[in-house]
Amino acid sequence: MAQYTLQQLFAITAAVCTCNLQHAPFCLISGLKDLNIGRISWPSREATCEYYGSLIKQKYPLLEKCIGFIDGLNLPVNVADNKDNILTFAPDGTIIHAILNVLGSWHNSTIAERLYGKLMNKTPPGYQVISDTAFQCCTDRLDYRILAPMKRGDWLPEDPVDFARLKVLNKQLVSARQAAEWGMHAIQGLFSRLKLPLPPTDHEFREEFLELCVRLHQVRCWSVHINQTQIVYQAVEDEHVILGRLFHQMLFPDSQRRCWISRYYHGWL
Repeated sequence: MAQYTLQQLFAITAAVCTCNLQHAPFCLISGLKDLNIGRISWPSREATCEYYGSLIKQKYPLLEKCIGFIDGLNLPVNVADNKDNILTFAPDGTIIHAILNVLGSWHNSTIAERLYGKLMNKTPPGYQVISDTAFQCCTDRLDYRILAPMKRGDWLPEDPVDFARLKVLNKQLVSARQAAEWGMHAIQGLFSRLKLPLPPTDHEFREEFLELCVRLHQVRCWSVHINQTQIVYQAVEDEHVILGRLFHQMLFPDSQRRCWISRYYHGWL
């Protein structure tokens, strides 16, 4: 909605409208911090990690005890330096860890130091996350908590059976990492302001705005329950949900046949 439209609707001056628009995001963030559905929490409990791991293993059998996907989010800034953020997505599409407003053109591995601390100190033994080759994985310090695809120069087994298994594992890793791209596109698609260059000097605005986008994404995932990652990884549903869909199809069979968009909602319309 244009700013002059708000001025006409509420009968306020341009200065008052601008002041309220600048103050509104901070009020919204303070409210989202108090909402459970807007929080970003790391899965430190064994039951939560086991649930996330079962969702991924159900789709990719060789990926055992994987709880999420990490990737870097590059946003345009009015300076030449690269602006990078690190987000970690769970199999249900929610964000379980976020590193926002990192200054400078750094490598993803350097920016993700706080994430490494979460993996080593607040994650049950044996569980790991899936990433690309930009993050450290095969180090004693991380205890192999990050699983990444093979890259050029890596050692390959000579045994044909081990090589075939590694090839299938690498293929599943590349396919599973698509969930991180879905999450990034979901955030950038919902908030068009992210497509415009962010101010280079106002660090507080960038941090508050990025936090607002991330928390609103959490609210959307927990409230609407419609995102590409959740649809792919939560394919097995309980009997009550399946019965509800079948009952809906029995009541409205004609409308479903004439509906051109029902296939996008997996039988709900």
